[in-house]
Amino acid sequence: MTLPPIDRLALLTPDQADALRARLTAVGYDADAIARGESIAPGLFDALRLPLVHDALPLDDAPASDLALLFAYSAAVPFARVERALTPALAALALDLGLVVRDARGDARSPFLFMPFMGLWILSDPLSQDGDAVMGPGPTTDEIARLLPRTPPPSVLDVGCGAGTLALVAADRGCPGAVGIDINPRAVEMARFNARLHGLSAEFLAGDLFAPVAGRRFDLVVSQPPFVARPPAIGEAVFLYGGEYGDEFAVSMIAQTPPMLTPSGRALILLDAPVRPEAALHLRLRAALGDAPVDVAVFAAPGMSPDHMSVGYSARSLASLESYPADVRRYRRHLRALGVAEFSHAVVLLLPPGGRFTISLNVRSIRAIDGDDLARWCDAIDLASGSDAALLDATLRPAPGLVFVEERATPDRSVVPTWRARSERGIAASRELSEASWALLEAITAVGTVGDGVAAYAEMCGATAADVRGQVLAFVREHLAKATLVVARE
Repeated sequence: MTLPPIDRLALLTPDQADALRARLTAVGYDADAIARGESIAPGLFDALRLPLVHDALPLDDAPASDLALLFAYSAAVPFARVERALTPALAALALDLGLVVRDARGDARSPFLFMPFMGLWILSDPLSQDGDAVMGPGPTTDEIARLLPRTPPPSVLDVGCGAGTLALVAADRGCPGAVGIDINPRAVEMARFNARLHGLSAEFLAGDLFAPVAGRRFDLVVSQPPFVARPPAIGEAVFLYGGEYGDEFAVSMIAQTPPMLTPSGRALILLDAPVRPEAALHLRLRAALGDAPVDVAVFAAPGMSPDHMSVGYSARSLASLESYPADVRRYRRHLRALGVAEFSHAVVLLLPPGGRFTISLNVRSIRAIDGDDLARWCDAIDLASGSDAALLDATLRPAPGLVFVEERATPDRSVVPTWRARSERGIAASRELSEASWALLEAITAVGTVGDGVAAYAEMCGATAADVRGQVLAFVREHLAKATLVVARE
C-alpha cells in the first residue's frame, strides 16, 4: 500500500494543537479507551481479531470508542460521529491535515495510527503499509519507556526514533536535550509533527545511525532497533528486519554506541535475539564492543517461540488468507535452517567506565522491570565494584519484589525445609538458597551495616569477624550483582 502524504501536517498551528489536545483529553481518548479494544479476543493477532473489535466498539456509543476505531483500529466511522467526538471544527481540521479522509460513502477513515501513550498522542503509520512506514508506540515501546528514569537526565538520544515516541516522553518529563534520529526522513517529519502537537522542545534529525549527531555525547541513549530475522527474498522494511538472524543490526549498533555516552551516561537497548548456546548474547556484545570502556549487562526474559514468531511476523501484513500459508512456512523454515530453537527478549544496559563486568541476568519479564529497579541495580553494582571499606559501611536490604519462603513437603517440622527467594517483580530472579545463604542474608539485612552483618554471622559460626569477612564480602558482591540485595534508601 502507498503511504499517505504528510506534507499538510506542517499546517498545524500552536492554537490548533492546544485545542486538539484539550478535546482528546476531554473525551477520554486515552490508554483506557484502547484497553477496551485490546480486551476483545486478547492474544490473537490483529489480522484475526479486528473484525470483532470493529463490531464491538460501536456498541459503546462513546466518543472515545469512535476515536479508537478511527485512529487505532483502522475502521470506517460515520463522519457525524467523528464530528461529535472531535467537534465539527476539529473534524474539519483533521480533514485539512490529512489525519482523516472520507470514503465513497462519506464515512471517515484514518490512513494513520494516532495512539495515546503515556499522556501523549503519537501519530505514526500502520506497519502493514510499506517498507518506509514509520513505527509508533507498541508493546515493546511501553517496555522500554518504563525503564526511563522518572526524572530524565539533561540529554537523551532516541536512536531509530520512528515517530519520536521515546524522545518525546523524555521531553515531556522535563529533559531539556531530547534528540531523536532516524534513517527514514518520513519518520523525522512525523516526529516533528508530534513534537509540535504537544508543544515540546525536541530535536529530530535524519541520517544513517549516529551520523546526524557525530561528535555529540548524551547522558542516556535509548533504542529499540530492528531485530526481526529476515528470510531470503523478503522485501526490505527499515523498521523491522535486523539481519538473517535478526539481531545483527542491533549488535552492530550497540558496538558503535560507547562514543555517544557521557562519562556518567548509560544506554538502554531493547531487542529480541535468538538463543545461541555456543555464543550467549552478552558475550557476543562484549566481543563486538572490544575494549570499549563500558560494562555490559543483559536482562533476559523468555521470548516468543519460533512458531509464534513465525505466525506473528507473517500475520503482520495479512490482507487475506491466500498468501499466509506460504509466508508462515517460509519464515519458520528460515529459522529452522538457522538452528534457532528459542528467542530471548532482552534489555541491554551499557555503563561507563567499563572494566568491571559483562553479565547476563535472567528476569521473569521485561515488563516486570522499571526505571527504579534499574537505578537500584546500578547503585548496587557501583557499591559491589568499590572498596571493602565502602561495602562494610553500607546498609543493604532485600530487593523489592522478592519474597523469602521456607517450603516443606509435609507439615512435619523435623523435615529440613527448602529455602527460596521468590521473585514477584523486578530484576532479581527466583532461586533456591542454601541454608548458609539464608543465614547470611538474614545476618546482613536484619542489622545495621554490612560490617555489623559480618560480626553477626561470625557469632553464628563461632568464628571471628576476620575469619568470615572475606566470605561475607564475596557473598554480598555476588548478590548485589544478582539484584538479590540493594542499597537501603532513607
